[in-house]
Amino acid sequence: MNDVTQEMLDSIHSADACLADVRELAGRLAHLSAERIESFLLGFAEDGEDRAMSRLLQACALNGVKLDPTVLCRCIDVCEDILDTAPCFALQDESAVQPLLAVSVAEELSVERKLYATHLAAELTVKFDLDPQPVRKVLLKQQQSPLPLHCKILVERSLQILERAPNPVQPHTPSWIEFRISDLLPEHRPRTIVGGDYTVRRPIAKLGRNDPCHCGSGSKYKKCCYAKDQELLRDASQYAGTTRSELKSKPGLVDDPDVIYNMRAYELKRLRPSELSENQLLTGYQCALEYGLRELAFDMLVECEKRPGKHEFDTGHFEDLIERVLEAGDLELARRIRDHCKEYTWYRPHAIQFRFDLLENPEQFGPLEHDCRKSVSGALDEEVEGDEPLIRLVYDCAPLYPALAIVFARAAIVSNPDRHLDNEVLLDIIRDTRLDLDLEPWNDPAESLFDWIDDRTHLKEKAESENEEVKRLSTRLEVARTALAEKKQALRDMEQRVNEFGRKPEKAPAPRRKDKAGVHALDGTGNQDREETLQRLRLQVTGLKAEIGEQQEQRGQLRKMLAEERKKLSELLTRNAPAERAGSEDEVVVVEPSGKPTVPEYTDAFRKICDSLPPNLAAKAILAAGRFAAREDAVWRQTRPIKRMPEHYRIRISRDYRMIVYWQPSKSLRILDVIPRQDLESWIKRHG
Repeated sequence: MNDVTQEMLDSIHSADACLADVRELAGRLAHLSAERIESFLLGFAEDGEDRAMSRLLQACALNGVKLDPTVLCRCIDVCEDILDTAPCFALQDESAVQPLLAVSVAEELSVERKLYATHLAAELTVKFDLDPQPVRKVLLKQQQSPLPLHCKILVERSLQILERAPNPVQPHTPSWIEFRISDLLPEHRPRTIVGGDYTVRRPIAKLGRNDPCHCGSGSKYKKCCYAKDQELLRDASQYAGTTRSELKSKPGLVDDPDVIYNMRAYELKRLRPSELSENQLLTGYQCALEYGLRELAFDMLVECEKRPGKHEFDTGHFEDLIERVLEAGDLELARRIRDHCKEYTWYRPHAIQFRFDLLENPEQFGPLEHDCRKSVSGALDEEVEGDEPLIRLVYDCAPLYPALAIVFARAAIVSNPDRHLDNEVLLDIIRDTRLDLDLEPWNDPAESLFDWIDDRTHLKEKAESENEEVKRLSTRLEVARTALAEKKQALRDMEQRVNEFGRKPEKAPAPRRKDKAGVHALDGTGNQDREETLQRLRLQVTGLKAEIGEQQEQRGQLRKMLAEERKKLSELLTRNAPAERAGSEDEVVVVEPSGKPTVPEYTDAFRKICDSLPPNLAAKAILAAGRFAAREDAVWRQTRPIKRMPEHYRIRISRDYRMIVYWQPSKSLRILDVIPRQDLESWIKRHG
């Protein structure tokens, strides 16, 4: 049995990447069960034999062997080429999607192989008409991470597959699970290429074919070790005396960090830190972290710490590692690192201790996460809607944790911009807690955010009002049109009756002689009635025409009003924020500070108006004056010149108030007045 197994393994190792060899290998493995083949694959994965694994997978695809999806996903990390598994996944069913998604988020895989697994999951999801949301969720997370261009294209294509959208660049591109072995392999064995993008160095000394063999047997070289050495030459590396296989198993043979840098996760796992050089240890530590091999990274740091190298060991590596370990939730390894580094002083000890608390006491933070999730997702039930979780957290934290209260208050204002009254109360809490932190109460970023939300609310209300006015005028216009159409129809009917009545005497038959006397007697009476009727109808027609004219004039006025309202609404909707209107001061002119800071001079008018303003508004005005004098950018961005009054400027204090200043660079700065925004034009007329 062992001889048969060894014979099979030799066949797999000797096969090359061509259809002829794979067909021959498939014929030899045709009698093996799927379980037996899976044991071979797991052994290759454990030993890191990527080439042998790829040949076995290609033979399985040619024989139509359906493998266990978990074992097949394990092969994605080790196989020589990531597309070698694609024909095998074509034989899978919907049960392969979940293992593929597990592989796509594994830390030990490279980015390309993770994206490959997600792409296969997307194709299988569409093939079997499964719920696309799990795959879409993984793809969107991968899309948020920094990716090279070819990886971004692959993510976009995977999302297109889930949406069942055609590829605009290559409309007829087949999916990966449709690939056949003949699409991936050449028919015959390709030429052997020694080396790569580097200069090849001989792993053995050069000998003539007829020279004595270097093994000391006394035979000629061509009859002794020549064939074996040719295999070594095909595996030559860029370092003399070593092969690529030897470098993978023992990278410490050369003192070059690049040997470690180019390894994959399964190769890093087999490294022994004690056999690596100092430079290779640091490179191995970084590579192990990238692949999520945190325990190996710790072992390499410990080994590097023991070495008496040229440079002093940087203990900050341990702090970086423990932060990554805590971020991954590996509490046991984090405790080992903490115990090892007892004598070291962390740069951020409080942050590290807080992360330990998060992992060691999750029950204490569970209710907080529950409340925040409800607020973020907007899934508030009727009982909680009146007591929004973030607002409650603000009240809970304000007495003992003022900084946390400010953070939660800012989040609550952003999350619920329509809760105007609640947000005003939150602003008051922010001002109080800023005082507890020895900060100025009126300088929090939430103030500007609240003003922006307030402006947006007023803009929205005004737009809705304008929209309602447009609808009302449109309804009136439609009613007027209907009434006008009815009047026109009545006029046409009346004119037709008048014409018919006027034609009746012409069509009347001539009277007979014997009735001539009677006709003359009635003729006077009939003509008089007819004339009266005609006169009455003409008056009605004239009245209808006058009424129609009035309604046409009214409709014209309504059209004009509707056009004006629509123009106002379009102008209102195109604004990103309420416009600063000050007479003809519509054009935004950026004021740049110049000269040296000037001590402001406060006028009596400014002092008087500050006494009458609300305390928070007066404080904002005084603060803005000082910051204008100190040339702070935040205030200067809110400053606009008054065109009709040179050297006069208006500064935005709030949504409804402006401060007027007189400024000559490096000479004079006078704070003149604080006025409502709508009074700016009249102020200019009085003082201009």
